[in-house]
Amino acid sequence: MLALIKTSNGIGNIELQEVDIPEISSSEVLIRVRACGICGSDLKIFDDQHPFIPPVVIGHEFSGEIVEVGSEVVNWKVGDRVVSEQHVGACGHCRQCLTGNAFACKFKQAPGYFTDGAFTEFIKVPAWLLHRIPDTLSFEEAAFTEPSAVAVHGVLERTGINPGDTVLVLGCGPIGIAAAKMAQITGASDVIITGLEQDEKARLPKAREIGIDHVVNIQKIDLDKFVNELTNGKGVDVVIELAGALPAIQQAFNLVGPLGRLGIIGQPPTDDVQIPYRQALFKALKVSFSYSSKFSSWEKALSMFERKSLKPTELITHILPLKDWEEGFQLARSGEAVKVVLIP
Repeated sequence: MLALIKTSNGIGNIELQEVDIPEISSSEVLIRVRACGICGSDLKIFDDQHPFIPPVVIGHEFSGEIVEVGSEVVNWKVGDRVVSEQHVGACGHCRQCLTGNAFACKFKQAPGYFTDGAFTEFIKVPAWLLHRIPDTLSFEEAAFTEPSAVAVHGVLERTGINPGDTVLVLGCGPIGIAAAKMAQITGASDVIITGLEQDEKARLPKAREIGIDHVVNIQKIDLDKFVNELTNGKGVDVVIELAGALPAIQQAFNLVGPLGRLGIIGQPPTDDVQIPYRQALFKALKVSFSYSSKFSSWEKALSMFERKSLKPTELITHILPLKDWEEGFQLARSGEAVKVVLIP
């Protein structure tokens, strides 16, 4: 089968290669990949700025159908349409696993980074990670479940949105736009999303198109002044940091009001990040970091898709064959796309 592989460390070193179809264990299923989205993490792997263990098949935002079932697997059969959580290798016995937080298990080996992922024709996963795709969703739409689950986990489950909250989302990538929409769904009174001039190609117009309350190009509008005027100087109730840029992280602490909540999801380029510690202390902020997702995150995301309160078709702007992965990566990197999906 054909697979997109990060062959070695260094910038680039990604190519299509022929590899063997995986062999499943008794507790696994083999999935025919029908669609897989390009994530910012994939671009970071290309740039050698994200953890991975080469050689590895990259890609993790996938959907597909089961073509083989292990002998110990129950409740799943050949032909079932599925998406899968990312906690391959989780032990199932540690405190994190037993409390439903397998994403934090030290033995987890996420596909596309540390074990073979889904920019290919077939992938094997443990059956306990599966979720059923609603009949009303296409494979392309279902491939947006993973980034949506990340938004659910960070925004709704860890940070929390209350009806009437004023919410600022820093960063307008696919997860950022999904996060802003989720804040609206949950009852936020005003939702602001930010981006840069290059985001005027696709992402900021998309945020306006789907009805986000305030869409701000921070290279044209003074965000501090905008927030102060909107909130009468009080600051926003919630900031969701998804830009991963050092100036945005600083701004997050400045623009959230006293007793506010700050959810950090974006990945900065370094571990050494300065924050205004005393400012956060005197404001008595609740700061939550969020990584990955869990079972409930996936079920909530799929429920939003099924009820059409969150519509993946609005955010998927390009669908390309796997062989055109270079074009897809360039579209995702340039800001000309919101979400690019590859079809093996």
